[in-house]
Amino acid sequence: MKSLLLSHSDGGGGAGRAAYRLQQALVAAGVDSRMHVDFKDSEDPLVTRNQGPFTDLARRLRITIEEVPAVLAKHPQPQLFAPGMMSAISARRINASDADIINAHWTNFGYLSIGQIARITKPFVWSLHDMWAFTGGQNYAPDGPDARWRDPYEASNRPADTSRWDVDRWVWNRKRRGWTKPRQLVTPSKWLADLASQSELMSTWPVSVIPNPIDTNVFKPYPQAEARAFHNLPPDVPLILFALTTDLDDPRKGWDLLKGALGKLHLQRPDIELVVLGHRSPPGPWGADLPRAHWLGRLNLDHELVMAYNSADVTVVPSRQDNLPQTGTEAQACGCPVAAFRVGGLPDVVDDAETGLLADAFDTTALANAIITLVSSDERRVRMAHAARARAERLWSQHVVAEQYRELFAAVSGR
Repeated sequence: MKSLLLSHSDGGGGAGRAAYRLQQALVAAGVDSRMHVDFKDSEDPLVTRNQGPFTDLARRLRITIEEVPAVLAKHPQPQLFAPGMMSAISARRINASDADIINAHWTNFGYLSIGQIARITKPFVWSLHDMWAFTGGQNYAPDGPDARWRDPYEASNRPADTSRWDVDRWVWNRKRRGWTKPRQLVTPSKWLADLASQSELMSTWPVSVIPNPIDTNVFKPYPQAEARAFHNLPPDVPLILFALTTDLDDPRKGWDLLKGALGKLHLQRPDIELVVLGHRSPPGPWGADLPRAHWLGRLNLDHELVMAYNSADVTVVPSRQDNLPQTGTEAQACGCPVAAFRVGGLPDVVDDAETGLLADAFDTTALANAIITLVSSDERRVRMAHAARARAERLWSQHVVAEQYRELFAAVSGR
């Protein structure tokens, strides 16, 4: 069986990294798999991108054109909106490939349009990494009972504070008209599977829950002293880690909630210090009422990430809304317990009281107390570290995830 994975990139953001990790897992499991991307970060010969003298110009133009509808409509969240108009690869090219199964991943930034997805005739599996597939163009949208994607997008359920072009309705209707045939979905978390099944657009589409894979031979425990020395971190204080690849002001990732928890934590445990990945300096002044912080910047190599996780006593994931954040699964593969809110896909990441602690949604006092609990007992932390590592091997290791995908590919393709 030959598989072709489609993704905007094979690195950079979380979805691209997850897609490429699946590609690696499938190849390691003996699957004849290739991958096509628009942005190529790896040196992998099995990952290809468009070639030609105007390739980079065309990509920039597609991304620019994709931004126009949100600007015209004055969309309230343009950074989380994609109209799905442009394509880096055509359905004709996909259908002409020798692949037995097509597995699409993150398709935005002009990689694969709504219309081209509709025209794919080969057996097709779509791995969702956010909510875009069933919303009116938003990667993440409100998920409460009145969420607009639960019903047809009509003028009657349009937010009252918007008066310009209803661009969400325009995108959703294009999906509804084009995607008349249910396709097989995969979501990494039960939360996202439930949302897709509750949506007006995809309630009849079959969905399987398969997590994103991790190479547990790379993401594994190391001695903490060695890890801290690698990053020049203090050897003898409790460290909590926060990793973020987006802007700190991204409300979905909860930096403001973490700062609120840190202020309360610092009153009780002034010895605890913070390690931040992805940024070199804080936005604005860093107050004396907050823990000392170590800003490590963006870490591009897996070994650098592994050493960062191993340096920490706790990894904190304070997201307001998230699917299956790899910061949580990577940390646990390294034997680092996780503190997070009980929202979205985070209950799939953290086995509460076994591999970390979950606080009630957006309760910063509860999150601070969870962190303090995790760093206050060496015995508890060691027990959770072993449990976290064992769970990562059982649920997220390459061979486990690749076998689930192999079985699904065979069922969908009939091979």
